[in-house]
Amino acid sequence: MAFDAVSALALLAFIALASIFALSRAGDKLDPREPPEIKSTIPVLGHLFGLLSKGVSYYYSLSLKNPDLPAFTVNIPQAKTYIITSPALLAAVQRNARNISFEPLLGQATERIAGCSQETVNKIRPLRSGGGGGGQDVVHAMHPALLGDGLDDMNEAMAKNLKVSIDELAADSSKPTIDLFDWCKDAMTIASTDSTWGPLNPYKSKFLRDCFWELDNGLGQVVLNFAPHIIARKPWKAREALVKAFKAYLEAKGHEQGSMLAKARYTSLSEVGLPMDDIARQEVGMGFGLLSNTIPSTFWFLFDLFSRPDVLEKVREEVRANALHITEGSSRSAIIDLADIRDKCPFFVSTFQESLRFRSRGAPTRYVFEDVLLDGKYLLKKGSTLQMPAVALHSHPNSWGSSSAEFKPTRYLKTNPRKVGGFVGFGVSPSVCPGRHFASSEILIFAAALILRFDFTPTSSSSSPSSWIEPPLNYVLAASATPPSKPFYVKATPRDEYKDYDWDFRVTRGKGQFGLVIG
Repeated sequence: MAFDAVSALALLAFIALASIFALSRAGDKLDPREPPEIKSTIPVLGHLFGLLSKGVSYYYSLSLKNPDLPAFTVNIPQAKTYIITSPALLAAVQRNARNISFEPLLGQATERIAGCSQETVNKIRPLRSGGGGGGQDVVHAMHPALLGDGLDDMNEAMAKNLKVSIDELAADSSKPTIDLFDWCKDAMTIASTDSTWGPLNPYKSKFLRDCFWELDNGLGQVVLNFAPHIIARKPWKAREALVKAFKAYLEAKGHEQGSMLAKARYTSLSEVGLPMDDIARQEVGMGFGLLSNTIPSTFWFLFDLFSRPDVLEKVREEVRANALHITEGSSRSAIIDLADIRDKCPFFVSTFQESLRFRSRGAPTRYVFEDVLLDGKYLLKKGSTLQMPAVALHSHPNSWGSSSAEFKPTRYLKTNPRKVGGFVGFGVSPSVCPGRHFASSEILIFAAALILRFDFTPTSSSSSPSSWIEPPLNYVLAASATPPSKPFYVKATPRDEYKDYDWDFRVTRGKGQFGLVIG
């Protein structure tokens, strides 16, 4: 990430202050019962630099260098962090959910990401060990809005928007070459946000869509929360533009025309006692849940399908045979049914979950409320943070066997039983992603339409033939599935089969929940 001169000077000042603090703590010793400490090659601030450059994937690089440690300690100034790399310890974390909790992190996100007032932070953070607080109230209010009728309504609105983008791609022969990630980002940002915030959705503005991705890309600078208007000038300005737009949206009562989710969030945030400005800031934060993981996950799912011709053809045949409904005659239509994907396309859904396992780079995070002796072996001290990096857990042979390093699309089929545990793509129970069914529906029907309607052929920037070579990664903070750092160009060629048909999606009410594996 590039900084201007003023930002660079401010960052150096921050590092200098952090160094002074860290040096004052350099003599601190771990309790012998705590997980063993891994020291950085650069004294004091080495781990911080590693996180700034690689995000939470940095923890996986440490685990590779220490394969015999199922848990270890990383001492970061003001943020002692424990890392778990063994699936066997996940169950121990879940058993201690009262004292090892996600909820306190909502307060940190409210302050560092959304920029809310201290009064709001106090209302959002938990009241006690194991629960309470406004943040938990809001999360609880979101769950029913993302199931049943609320989920169906969002799926229908989302599918309607996706159809427009896909039809435009098929009809636009002037742009046969697209940046696959950028095109997915445009199509899905509109579809996801329109289905959430309704007719007055602020993201109808391209300027505000660009603001969100500026903020997403610069979030690592923003969360330092040290003079962000200087250190993180561009993403900070982008955030403030989004806050202004959402405040106008709420004042116009846009949420009343939005989804059940938008209404539930506004009601619960109001009942917690947040001022309008901070409710708007919370809605800006909601964008990360909708977009930051879903869109990179879609890119990699398409990459994993199109780069494996045998898998692609098997998925195409399964979707064509079981989820595609053709009507002939004067009005020819081709309709993809989401419920049929859920109930009749097990190979497709299994391939999707394998792509999530294979591509996840996130790390479910917990705060340690009270001292805990984890699994009777490791002392986790009050006030520390616990991270569970997906790459380490998703490649552990205890859960995934000798094929853990391979992309195996049949891994989640009922006919291919495996050991339980070790998948953290949607978080770790009891704090799993409340929007997982909506995100999965969006990715699957989007991918289904693209594989049936197009052939994608990679090209270089000069449009010469290339191959499915994985692009370098952009380690942004909010993404569990890491986006590419460079454009990935493909030639999108409409397939002759059903080329002249009117394509659409069908959402069967009450059929939007997928039987997804969760940790």
